Amino acid sequence: MAEGLLLTEKRELVRRELIYYLKVSDLLNSQELGRMVDIHAKGLLLMGTASLTIGRDYAISIELPKVLQEQGSPSISIQARAIWCRPSLTHPYLENGLMFIDPSQETQEAIENLIMIFALPEGTLKL
Repeated sequence: MAEGLLLTEKRELVRRELIYYLKVSDLLNSQELGRMVDIHAKGLLLMGTASLTIGRDYAISIELPKVLQEQGSPSISIQARAIWCRPSLTHPYLENGLMFIDPSQETQEAIENLIMIFALPEGTLKL
């Protein structure tokens, strides 16, 4: 638990919870890794039943909400490194912290657009 507190204290960006828990899959085997709980420009929080391998790089796909899919892209594909894993304090799942690895300008813009359109207001109470 102390490690989680240290990570929070070191965090440079505020993660933003979205109104959707978007499906995240491993591009190599099309297996669902879990659901994205929140995101910021440099990474995301993934909740699921599996523990990701700390330090391993994953090629992931973030499934976009239908309204964005209708505008042309069904998902955001990006490289991400698993940097921590812990049991969720509020759900019977595991939380995995992933850090994006060298996203392209186009991918960064897609993430910023996703946050701008679908993020809950900062300070929203999580239940």
